[in-house]
Amino acid sequence: MPRLSLIVSCISLILWLPSGLLQAQITSPGKYAGTVTAEELDYHIRYLADSLLQGRETGTPGGSQATQYINNKFKEYGLRPLGTANPQRYNTSYIQGFVCPTGQRGRNVIGWIPATQRESNEYIIISAHYDHLGVIEGVLYPGADSNASGVAVLLSLARTFGAVMNDGYGLRRNLIFVAYDAKEFSMTGARIFALSLGIPAGQIVLNLNLDQMGTTLAPPGNSQNYMLILGAENVPDHIIRSMNNTNAYYNTKLELDYSFYQSPEFAEIFFTMTEQNFLSLQNIPSLLVTSGVNDHTYKPRDIPDIINLPVLELRTQWLFFFLWDLVQR
Repeated sequence: MPRLSLIVSCISLILWLPSGLLQAQITSPGKYAGTVTAEELDYHIRYLADSLLQGRETGTPGGSQATQYINNKFKEYGLRPLGTANPQRYNTSYIQGFVCPTGQRGRNVIGWIPATQRESNEYIIISAHYDHLGVIEGVLYPGADSNASGVAVLLSLARTFGAVMNDGYGLRRNLIFVAYDAKEFSMTGARIFALSLGIPAGQIVLNLNLDQMGTTLAPPGNSQNYMLILGAENVPDHIIRSMNNTNAYYNTKLELDYSFYQSPEFAEIFFTMTEQNFLSLQNIPSLLVTSGVNDHTYKPRDIPDIINLPVLELRTQWLFFFLWDLVQR
């Protein structure tokens, strides 16, 4: 049986190669994945979790500073403004403003990279929320893992694909990068984005949401090199094959776990508590990628020191290879 399983895996990998690997050989995706570094990820996390940003609560000066940081990075990386979240319209701003039911003013930051190899009406959305709890009764909640780590990965991917575009290598699908505000206020930012997207659901290939990406404190098995993926049962099979095959071919050696600790009930609850749920409710294929909840989650001790930077670097590189395969199909 082990030999048969190996043969089946090899056949699956061979069948996958023409769509992803052929293009990869031409444009050397390893060159771009290699620019993803622990130092870059650490810089983003430490900036967003710094006490000067006061926990990034929606509607506060610290939250606004986080907004501006992401806005400036999108501009630096060459992303086009999306603003109102409709790429068919011309926009000059990355900001999508809104008001929470409780009165706080929030701002999503949205940029995109258009397909250039061919005219395309297909989109992939990469998302992560950037707000956190702020200061409660004089105690700072830095939110390094939740979710400065997810934003760090988002920014690293945006920079990398921006470099691909700037080097003249076209993509066959459009990429939208969105940093949500107001996760801690009933996920209002994600709700507003989903309601105002202006793109038919059938044109969105995938929403990949990144939340708590940086620790190795909640492994599903014995390995620290793991990644938890929720929602796989509701996306096309080729997307999961691409996840598995890029992990195998590019030797990122991650343990990809789709079971969420063998608990379907817990997985369903956690999925509905995170932003991709709003797009999933519109029948858009949606995945949550995470390193899991740990003892530091929503605690003042969620600080940069709990982040496993070498593993976070590996996870980000794998996500680049995975997305690379999808934008070349």
